[in-house]
Amino acid sequence: MPATNQAIQQDRRKLLIDATITAIAEYGLSQLTLAKISSIAGLTAGTVNFHFDSKESLLLETLNFVSQEFENSIAQALEQCGSNPAKRLAAIINTTHDPDITEYRKMAVWHAFDSESRAREDYQLICGARDRQSFAIILELCEQIIRQQNKEAEINARAIANAICGLNDELWKEILFASEDYDRDEARNVCMRFLASIFPWCYEMPAVLPGDPQATMSDPVSVVKAGAADLDQASALFDLYRQFYEQKANPALAREYLGERLSNGDSVILLALDNKGSALGFTQLYSSYCSVAAKPIWILYDLYVDSTARKNGVAKALMNRALLLARETGACRIDLETASDNIAAQALYESLGYERDQDFYKYSLEI
Repeated sequence: MPATNQAIQQDRRKLLIDATITAIAEYGLSQLTLAKISSIAGLTAGTVNFHFDSKESLLLETLNFVSQEFENSIAQALEQCGSNPAKRLAAIINTTHDPDITEYRKMAVWHAFDSESRAREDYQLICGARDRQSFAIILELCEQIIRQQNKEAEINARAIANAICGLNDELWKEILFASEDYDRDEARNVCMRFLASIFPWCYEMPAVLPGDPQATMSDPVSVVKAGAADLDQASALFDLYRQFYEQKANPALAREYLGERLSNGDSVILLALDNKGSALGFTQLYSSYCSVAAKPIWILYDLYVDSTARKNGVAKALMNRALLLARETGACRIDLETASDNIAAQALYESLGYERDQDFYKYSLEI
């Protein structure tokens, strides 16, 4: 085959992989089709089939691509920083938050495949290999740093390695919440503050960056059960929430609807407030029952955080307060639904222990 044709084919394969990354971020795996991928790529479905035997082969190639890109970046960073274990560990932290590696679309790919890997051995082989390799490198570097100072009896390297990997995983999930607004400098700063706390002989404590929640939120967010006095703030957020779901702005309707819920007592609205009493976000829950368990349940129907308050743990605070409500009322569970392409919300729910239903279909009848 002529070199020119080979180059064209290689370029088209890369184009299709990039289009698949975009499509997964937009639609998730469950609603992904070759037609959507080919449309994003600006190619015909026949072209996709020419380069890949099936959608599954294209998905596996996409997962392999982001995995190999991550591994190569880590290897290159380690090669450039020499043999000092402290510098090597810092290089891993820096690379782990590199904008090219952690762009929102690729984080969506990792999360989508991680979620599916529970039922797919081929996905688990790739995702698991990345996790094991990253942990092994970090563990070895922690052991070297601790050994250099004869701190083996005081500091457990495996515990620290687990903490570093867990911190990185949580920060990666924040990328899904924040999308393009994610502050990678602040994320690196958080990681380096942790390392400086554990290994003070290797790292200096970084300064708190402007915009860091520690610098801007002097008090933690508080979550309260909304009452009639909170209707104005709650309905303003509710109107924004409806706009997020492509409804026209209608403050009067939002206020009327929430006013009825509060007056009738047929829902619970939780408001997240800053230290000045301004509402940052809300969640609305409806009470129901589970016939099989013969116990009450709560349906978490609405969750919204104002765009100016995201990345500060507001959504997590609301979810945790909802859990407390469920426990206080003797409910056996909380049910919720989210769009299959809302990967950011899925990451939050799963980080809090919510499990995606694999056994039942949801049906609706419009009236």
